Amino acid sequence: HVRPARGRGVGLSALVWRDVQRLFRFPQPLLGVAAAVLAPYACEAVGLSSMAPWLSALALMLALVPTLGALRVLSRTRGLARTFPFSTGQLRMASFVVPGALAFVWALLVAPAFAGLVGGTPRDTLHASGIAVACGAAGLLGAVRWQTAKPVDFGVPMMATAAGAMPPTLVFNLLRGFDVATLITVPILLNLDPMWSLGLALVVGLILGAGMNTDDLQEQAKAQREELEVERAKRRN
Repeated sequence: HVRPARGRGVGLSALVWRDVQRLFRFPQPLLGVAAAVLAPYACEAVGLSSMAPWLSALALMLALVPTLGALRVLSRTRGLARTFPFSTGQLRMASFVVPGALAFVWALLVAPAFAGLVGGTPRDTLHASGIAVACGAAGLLGAVRWQTAKPVDFGVPMMATAAGAMPPTLVFNLLRGFDVATLITVPILLNLDPMWSLGLALVVGLILGAGMNTDDLQEQAKAQREELEVERAKRRN
């Protein structure tokens, strides 16, 4: 049982405020984010400096997954999303605000680890800050990918495996989130400038933020065909 709380704001700000209220009502995900802060420090201290960005991004991704519950509901329940006077991209952007703020605070706290505070590879402040921000973006977008992935379709033809029959989409769903986090951190693992990772994060963020899938495109095409038919009928009359 919970005590109902009055919302605040109008429009998208009301949705953001609901995420804040939900976080205060159930603050356990903050413990996961706090534990994820320790990941880069531990990696640098034990000599895993080369793998620290990737492992840190994965730790943050797993910590941010519980904070994106609203995004999961709106992505899986399309009828509920249609009741809001906002586009899919606007709803997703509103759902990114609170987890994005947590990812930014995480990046600020882990920047000293990438600078070599506890050992590992020493880096200048600007370079370490760029790596921290890129890893924060990788963790956030990996969590978004995790929550917005389509559910497994058990109605498709099964694939024979050693463990038994398995739908092909299940294999790809096991990699959801990890693929995005890995893609964004690959330039850092290859000792390239963090700006490459930030550029990849920007592209992936635009794709995930738009929230366009084949179903949405088909619906838009159907609506455009209907409008075209109405215009043709008017011209004939």
